[in-house]
Amino acid sequence: MKKALIAEKIPSPQEVVNNFKYPTVGAVVIFEGRPRNDNGIVALHYEVYEDMAIKELHKIREEVLARTGAIELFIFHRKGEVKVGETSFVVIAFGKHRRETFSACQLAVDLVKERVPIWKREVYPDRLGDWILGI
Repeated sequence: MKKALIAEKIPSPQEVVNNFKYPTVGAVVIFEGRPRNDNGIVALHYEVYEDMAIKELHKIREEVLARTGAIELFIFHRKGEVKVGETSFVVIAFGKHRRETFSACQLAVDLVKERVPIWKREVYPDRLGDWILGI
């Protein structure tokens, strides 16, 4: 399974957890980002500069693992249209203890938002909103 992925369909967190068996893992932290129904939004449309984004996801993965001591980290983001309530962004951290595992998950989410070239556009029932950099 890929550890960093941008695609129209991404693995579910449960699929990752079920397939990752490592005897020293004592903690798993999962973050799922989803479009929400703010101001009548029905979906978000994500566009990605894919070559650069994948390279940056891999850099972030390595940086987070080195800085936090977590054992493993998976980062997935969808592209294209994602309806309200569907999962658009997933970070799954595995660690020996909760502290480094929570830290790894939060740091990965923050760095993806800061550094990965992903743009989103709000989709309304009757119109499209403006493009926004970041997730």
